[in-house]
Amino acid sequence: MRLFSLLVLEKILLYNKGEKRLRELKAVAEKAKSLFIDSPTVSGNWAKWYHEGIPDEEGEKREKVREKAAILNHCMPCTAISGCYFIDTEKTCPINPHHPNCHCKKLFLKPTVVTAVCDIRKFTNYIFSEDYEDNGKRKLFEESFGFTINDSEYLKSEFDKQAKEKYISGDYILGKLDENGQRITIPINIISPFLGKITLKTGWMVHTNGKIICATPLGGKFKKNSDNRGDK
Repeated sequence: MRLFSLLVLEKILLYNKGEKRLRELKAVAEKAKSLFIDSPTVSGNWAKWYHEGIPDEEGEKREKVREKAAILNHCMPCTAISGCYFIDTEKTCPINPHHPNCHCKKLFLKPTVVTAVCDIRKFTNYIFSEDYEDNGKRKLFEESFGFTINDSEYLKSEFDKQAKEKYISGDYILGKLDENGQRITIPINIISPFLGKITLKTGWMVHTNGKIICATPLGGKFKKNSDNRGDK
């Protein structure tokens, strides 16, 4: 009887240990899901811009290497986009070679993860700030669109989500490329309390490792859509 009890206890302990391990694996799976499964699928014809010797990781080390490369007459715009990803079409990827004697290559690789980040301060501390009232954007957002500073979280959320989707699908326009990097324009659709569905031209900077960051939440004229049923 005692032996039977010990065997039962052992099985219970093993079962509990297995349950704990299962919970741990489920937690890992959920985390992976939030990064990949719930995100738009990273597909399509991607190209990674590559300049030999330039680290992909952004930071002080990368900038020092770029400075040394510039002394050796390497192109600063080229080193700025080394490690950046683009959809490989004539309209969505910088021309390669970018100039005579260009050392850059296009590697046909997809980013592991794509992220789009619009800092909420682009709205709270810029669009709706009294400090930048002279540029007319606060008046436009408040009086024409019907937004206030209280809508900053909604605007940030839409910018993050839609920019990511459109970067992945190649729905962007190449802008200026210089020593600071490649700018792109992305159309963002938002629901205006006054006008219904409108499309904003927004400016973004392409960073390394599949990341884009919003540079300006309104980079040009906006368009009022004729179909204002409220869908995005």
